[in-house]
Amino acid sequence: MFSPLTHDDPHELGAYRVIARLGSGGMGTVYLARAASGRTVALKTMHARIAADSAFRTRFRLEVDAARVIGPIHGARVFDADPLAETPWMATEYVLGPPLDDAIAFSGPLPEPAVRALGALLCAALAQLHNSDVVHRDLKPSNIMLTVDGPKVIDFGIARAMGDDRLTRTGAAAGTPAFMSPEQATGQDHTSAGDVFALAGVLTYAATGHGPFGTGQPADLLYRVRYADPDLTGVPESLAAVLARCLCKDPADRPTTAELAAQLSTDTTAFAHHLPESLLTETGLRAARVWRAQQHRLSPPVDTSPQAPTTPMSPALSRRKLLTVGGGSALGVAAAGAGVWAWLGPQNGRDNGKNAGGGKPKPATSATTASPDMDWQVPISASKATIVPPVPLNFYGIALADDRGVRILDPADGGVHIGTLSKAPAHQCVIDESRLYTCEAPSADDGPLIISSVTLKNLTPAPVEYKDFNGSLRGTQLLCTVEGTLYLVAGQGTHSGQGLGFRSDQSWFLLAINTETNKIIWRQPLPRRPETSRRLHFLDAHATDQHLVLQQETSDGKVKLSVRDSRTGNLRWEQPLAVSEPDDVQGMLAVEYDKVYPAAGPLRALNLSDGKEAWNFGRSRRTGPPAVDDLVFAVEEGLGVVALDPFSGELQWEEKGGHGADADLITPPIAFYRFVYSKSPGQLRIINAETGEFRKAYKATGERFFAYMGIPEKVVAVGADFMAAYPIQ
Repeated sequence: MFSPLTHDDPHELGAYRVIARLGSGGMGTVYLARAASGRTVALKTMHARIAADSAFRTRFRLEVDAARVIGPIHGARVFDADPLAETPWMATEYVLGPPLDDAIAFSGPLPEPAVRALGALLCAALAQLHNSDVVHRDLKPSNIMLTVDGPKVIDFGIARAMGDDRLTRTGAAAGTPAFMSPEQATGQDHTSAGDVFALAGVLTYAATGHGPFGTGQPADLLYRVRYADPDLTGVPESLAAVLARCLCKDPADRPTTAELAAQLSTDTTAFAHHLPESLLTETGLRAARVWRAQQHRLSPPVDTSPQAPTTPMSPALSRRKLLTVGGGSALGVAAAGAGVWAWLGPQNGRDNGKNAGGGKPKPATSATTASPDMDWQVPISASKATIVPPVPLNFYGIALADDRGVRILDPADGGVHIGTLSKAPAHQCVIDESRLYTCEAPSADDGPLIISSVTLKNLTPAPVEYKDFNGSLRGTQLLCTVEGTLYLVAGQGTHSGQGLGFRSDQSWFLLAINTETNKIIWRQPLPRRPETSRRLHFLDAHATDQHLVLQQETSDGKVKLSVRDSRTGNLRWEQPLAVSEPDDVQGMLAVEYDKVYPAAGPLRALNLSDGKEAWNFGRSRRTGPPAVDDLVFAVEEGLGVVALDPFSGELQWEEKGGHGADADLITPPIAFYRFVYSKSPGQLRIINAETGEFRKAYKATGERFFAYMGIPEKVVAVGADFMAAYPIQ
């Protein structure tokens, strides 16, 4: 869906920051981009090598004009454009839906009512163009986006005014051969009737999965378009007669868009009702991925000459997502029961002048003897207090927080990339894409709560006081931050000086703070903690735009899963988890899309909205959370890794090869790139994520494993007193 940026892609154009590549062709590149307001757009640009050609610039300007003509109902709304810029660009609405060809590949040909509704709405779109004397000239499945409100026509790269042939070379056939009109195939004038011909080809494809003139070499396709009868095999009989007329070789014999719309007449007011449920689900998933997209930039090509060494500047984006484990992000990580967490994410340049130690990163120091398969290992110092995993660090390297503070490690060798950023304990640190939030100790006992934020680009702290809360209370806990909101636990009252310092006269609250205004959005009271408690209020936290998902230890040592409205803090639902020891599920929260997967009991998926069970696998004993990607990956006793459909819970495959019988049931698997990694005693097994075939195993130790999607890519292990990195196999 998204591709990483190359090293020479623009960082921003106009008011838009470039996030990822959506596609590239002969004329230019289309990017996913965001404005400071959060608006996400498709940003189309022209290649620099042709931007100097006045004819191509004119064509780009005409494309902008045509996109504006079709309007926001039938096309993608144009927000801004600058055809005169050094790199001409246009920012349009990012359409939340798949192109028609992807939709057919995913869910198969559409039922007849859906094809008729699609055709009627596309007739309205073309009529909007034709009424302004504009013809599209390249209508094809990949240029039609399916949304729940109806189709949208995009890509007007060769659209032009009717009768204007100044940008078409004599005899040239501009367009896509499989969906061209006969007149377009011979380089003649393409009128509105040519768009009707192409529309009939698109509807044939929608109904059957194939075009009316098949596939093959361009010359063969152009011949069939001009001389062969269309292949309407598989088109419903009543619809075939309508499309056959549209595919007449003579433009005069084809209906107008108004006539065609009348022949297709159907209810178009509820387009989504005509679409398969699987396609609607896929549309929702694509929308979710857009809002979570983050910037990744490839390194420049390596110059092998000694005079021009290069340094990686940004990450490659792996195809597969990571499991969601706490912290409100697909890359959040935690060490189960170890009292330490790490942020994992791509690095953004090894030497940025911020290395507190100065000079080159220091070499890694091993806590124990490294295994032969290990790249590096560093010691960590962790207290016994259970803590909450944070969101990831998406720039600069691997960030590690333990009793010695927060520091950034170089993923290549484990050396210190940036020295201590904060002395706050690990459970009072959390980070978003580029900013670290910590609780800073007040200057006096029982002083105000101070939350300090530091941008990782300049490391300048910005403290904010909250006088209603006691910053000396060790039970203060930062949970996670997402989309400009920081979630935390803060208390009122005095500190006892014993352990975490809970007292019966203290009052504790769950808070949400706007990180832009530093104002408290809401607060919700929490139950008092026993004075002897050695654990914090929460074992895990994960936030979305609507839900705050929590694993909470009750005062009697039980654990419950609860979901709150992230905008108000109001409790939506909660239910107990059948665990004998809270440490067993600490750092084990798995959330993906609209579901949460409890870390205890049978493998099941609960709806975030109401807590009702969406499905229950319920076969054999399973502990630890699953890894959720295109599939749900879990470890089952006696079987090893299994893959389930995330929507139905149906089994897709069981691990093959006979190596899963001794799989560790406590350590959750990770899904990374094309593989699933699962722990066995002294080993990390690698399984093909698409087939379940065992690939290989290598020596590895650790209590939890995570994937680092940066440069270089690593599997990172966290143990009770060490962090280690293994190469991607």
